[in-house]
Amino acid sequence: MMQRARENVARSMRFEQPLVIAHVQTRMNRSGGAEENTWASCVHQAQSGHIVHLFCGRSSDVEEYTGRGTPVRVHLVEEMVREVSAKSDIAAYRRLSALFEEIRADVVHTHTSKAGIVGRFAASNAKVPAVIHGVHILPFSNVGLAEKAIYLAAEHIAAPLTDHFIHVSHGTRDAYALARLGGNRLHSVVRSGMDVERYQNAPWPEDWRGLIGVGPDAAKPRTILMMAVLEARKRQAEFITGFAEVTRPGEDIRLLIAGDGPERETLAALVERLDVGDRVKLLGHRSDPERLVALADVCALASLREGLPRTIVQSLAGGKPAVVSPLRGIEEIIESGVNGIVVRRTDAQSVAYEAVGLLRDDVRLARMSHAASCAPVEDWKFAAMFAQLDQAYRETLALPRVAERLAARDAARGEQVVYRWA
Repeated sequence: MMQRARENVARSMRFEQPLVIAHVQTRMNRSGGAEENTWASCVHQAQSGHIVHLFCGRSSDVEEYTGRGTPVRVHLVEEMVREVSAKSDIAAYRRLSALFEEIRADVVHTHTSKAGIVGRFAASNAKVPAVIHGVHILPFSNVGLAEKAIYLAAEHIAAPLTDHFIHVSHGTRDAYALARLGGNRLHSVVRSGMDVERYQNAPWPEDWRGLIGVGPDAAKPRTILMMAVLEARKRQAEFITGFAEVTRPGEDIRLLIAGDGPERETLAALVERLDVGDRVKLLGHRSDPERLVALADVCALASLREGLPRTIVQSLAGGKPAVVSPLRGIEEIIESGVNGIVVRRTDAQSVAYEAVGLLRDDVRLARMSHAASCAPVEDWKFAAMFAQLDQAYRETLALPRVAERLAARDAARGEQVVYRWA
């Protein structure tokens, strides 16, 4: 009966056989770009007729996603944690192996570093026919030598288990090539999708005066916006320190930091200690990021490990120049000195200095704002992402080794199935 039901779904969706796809993400919350990208991919595939499962780790907000009313089946894997833990990692590997076998996964698509390692080993153990890894960030970039060696060793071990690497930027793809990771495997670039139109001509937040702390008759001060999950990797603390060094008490300038995360209390204490509460505002999670971009004059990002940051694309879509640290591949969207600034120094304080300097230079700010409003952002629309993702899956299923695994598994079950990505 289950087979007949699947065949009926296949006919209605133009598939000979819908795939069972298992996405694996270490953490799913509302603040991360990788999480937004993964969720959009899951929904697209489920709405295209496939059976899609999302397995996420202990620190995930599962209720947030199950409550959205999509066909995606979301599962909490308590054993999977972000920290390196031999006990937890082995338990997560065993749990995921069993789950992949239980749902009869045709494809496992892992995301981010920890889920990428544990998930690919589990998929191999469960004999999943096709294994895809999404590279959203470079875990071996801008870290200490020991940490870099560990990440590279793990990636080199997992690479032979991977059929297709899907990168969010050409920068991460080039970095994998330099590190000789997965040299004999497929590599594709699928840029993050987002609702670009949402950021174009958005109004200011209705509560903007309260957000930035001005009275009912005051003009809006010049404003820097940083949107990112509040964690050490994003270096908000160092940015705030630099901002405090180059601004004055009572100055008509603001720094808005939007997002939530484990560093929230630490950052609040830092703002109080530096006595910059008059001009630094921690907004927490906001559901209207496009309005925050509209309110800002400059957007900033100080992290050193990213794929291609969604918030920077969103900034340009909203016509606001961005000041960013020297991320690999950032030149795919930022032309330094034209529609933003790629800071040469790697410290986050320098990013703050440059952002404040741009705010104070009316002529340069106006020129960069105009260039930002003209930036080509069409490649980051959802439609482009879904088309690229579909093509990547077609190429994966066309691999002879994947086709052979699917055929051998189905023959062992006494089935004859044709799989195709429409």
